[in-house]
Amino acid sequence: MIFASIASRLGRSRMTALILFLSVLGMIISPAPSRAQADVSLRDIEIVSLFVEVSEDDSNFTVIDSRMDETGTAGVFFGVVGAGLNSAANASEDDKKADTLRAAADELDLQALLADAVAGTIAAKETPPLSGDRGAASHVLLVEIRNWGLMRKSRDDERMRVFLNLTLSLLDPKGKTVWEKKRENAVGADAANFEDYDGALLAAEMTALAEKTGKYVAYQIIYR
Repeated sequence: MIFASIASRLGRSRMTALILFLSVLGMIISPAPSRAQADVSLRDIEIVSLFVEVSEDDSNFTVIDSRMDETGTAGVFFGVVGAGLNSAANASEDDKKADTLRAAADELDLQALLADAVAGTIAAKETPPLSGDRGAASHVLLVEIRNWGLMRKSRDDERMRVFLNLTLSLLDPKGKTVWEKKRENAVGADAANFEDYDGALLAAEMTALAEKTGKYVAYQIIYR
């Protein structure tokens, strides 16, 4: 009821910015992970068999252009999409731009692209062995798609390029996270004016980035 009342007063854009602000605040005040968790590296984990799972449950297609003027490249790239309530107007402008490409984005099967790239790369090296049964695998590599879409190259360069944010987790047979990388970030090599992006260009560049990023994720497991 409280959030419904706030939402009705602030409107959709301002409410979105508020939620983002509270999320960032939560990350700041959350307790740090235990030293035991922080010290675990992939090389310390014996992976007998691996099941690869890619989730898009929390994925978010977005355009980051006007918001770049507020938070800067580093802030946006590492997940701080809105700095506070004063970002509502800029967030609204970016939402309108994203809406022009949302239908094309919906046609992209980013989940399948990443799964094929990760699993295919690991399978080619045959290490660790892949399992087709999640329950029978010694570990599960969970790749979660977060923010993705187009972002301005820099404050001074208004051309856009594709970007992708992932969270990587390695789970044991009981579903416990034994290793985690909260931010696996990647950007496309090419940049173009926003007006040049149609469905075909977005699909081509996101496909290339997903395949490249998926291989990089796989290499972290193979060569750990």
